[in-house]
Formats: sequence, structure tokens, C-alpha cells
Amino acid sequence: MEGRSVWFYRLVFAGLAALILFFALLPFGAGEGGVPGPELTFCLLAAWVLRRPDYVPVWLLVIVLIIDDALLMRPLGLWALIVLLVSEYLRRRVDHTEALPFWSEVGLVSGCIVVAFIANHAVLLLLLAEPPPITGQALHALATIVFYPPTAIFSQLIGVRRLAPGELDTLGTRA
Repeated sequence: MEGRSVWFYRLVFAGLAALILFFALLPFGAGEGGVPGPELTFCLLAAWVLRRPDYVPVWLLVIVLIIDDALLMRPLGLWALIVLLVSEYLRRRVDHTEALPFWSEVGLVSGCIVVAFIANHAVLLLLLAEPPPITGQALHALATIVFYPPTAIFSQLIGVRRLAPGELDTLGTRA
């Protein structure tokens, strides 16, 4: 039964990521000079990786992130690699964060969001690609930080909860 539950949540994650991508592709954005929206896929994967890392394996993240990069016309693989590295950092911190209060978790993820956006901007500069304006990127990062708490709460509401002390995940590890 537990194995089916994991696959169910993997499908839910892929479906939510597809829904986020669908709305990101719709033409009612802010337009030129508008405030950029949040990176909701980043928020979703951070919330899920910190709660149940077995629900979002690396292969699923790579597929979702590469498709996002391709359809949102970002440099193919750059944002995917940065987000994948951040997710692996968070995955390694799961044991340390389970005792943290919610707002400490928000602080940890906020720091990761800032680092990810700075790394993306720095790599684009180093590759002599034209990066988006830094103020737009700062607003984009801020919007992502603001939307992380509601995304984490939504994840809790749909059943993506941290493991109880002593409970093992589907891989037989402590997560």
C-alpha cells in the first residue's frame, strides 16, 4: 500500500508542476516592466523535499525542470541544474530540519532561493549571456520567498507531511 502511495504523490507532484507550467505559459503576465511572478515549482519542490524526499526523486525533478526550462525559454539546463543542486542540499538537511520551527524552515528555503537566483545571474554573466535586469530578478526572488509559506501549508493540507520520529520512508531510510 505504501508503494502505491509514493507513486500517487509522485503523480500529484508532476500534475501540480504541469499545472504551474500551464499557468506560467498563459498570456496574462505582467508584461514589460511588470512585477515578475514567483517560481512556484521551486517552492513546491522545496516543500516536498523537506517533508518527504522519497516523493520527489532526482529523476522526476530533472524531467520537470528540463521541461520547464524548454517551455519557458530559459537557457536549457541552467536553472534546472541550480534548482537540482539546491534540492539535493535540502534533501541532505532533512534530518536537521525536522525539529526546526516552521519559520526557521522558511528562512532556510529563503536563503536557498536567494543563492539560486544569484547563482543563475552570475552564471549568465560569466557566459556573456544577457541576464534579466537585476531588479526584476530580485523581485522574482522576493515573490518566490513570499509564496513559499502558502505552498508549504498547501503541501501539508494535501498530505505531504514529515515523517514521525522513528518512522521510515518507503526506501527504508529515515529520509
